[in-house]
Amino acid sequence: MADELTTEAIAEEAPAAADVVADETAATEAEVQPDAGELDRLRAALAKANKEAEKNRLRLKEVDDAKLSEIEKAQRDAAEAAQELANLRRDSLRQKVALDAGLPAKWVARLHGDDEESLRADALEILADLNKTRTPAPDASQGPRVNALSDDEKLYESIYGSRKA
Repeated sequence: MADELTTEAIAEEAPAAADVVADETAATEAEVQPDAGELDRLRAALAKANKEAEKNRLRLKEVDDAKLSEIEKAQRDAAEAAQELANLRRDSLRQKVALDAGLPAKWVARLHGDDEESLRADALEILADLNKTRTPAPDASQGPRVNALSDDEKLYESIYGSRKA
């Protein structure tokens, strides 16, 4: 838990670094003529404080980004759930309309429409097409033949003329 970063912990660390720099700056202002060693020490302390502040800003940004990505994940999950709910409602309505219209179950997926009225109209149209009585086309090879001669009879007539019974 010590490794976890929170916004409050980072905010508490940042003022502490600034206080160190402020204390050192106040001490240097009191002295009118700092020597070269003291000046180098103060510059090093200021550079260290600036690095810590930058590091803390980066950690704060990471924490904020992590929170933002969690929010984005939640929004994405909510959008996916809403889409799934819409799909389930549409499928349920399709099933209901097909059942009410008496449409066979294997035809339910072929229903198209956005609302109950359009789905019902499509179901009735499909039922009308399914229930049409169809008369088969006549098969010429069946039934009585009128003046129809087989190949053998045609050959016989071509050789000997017409046949008399």
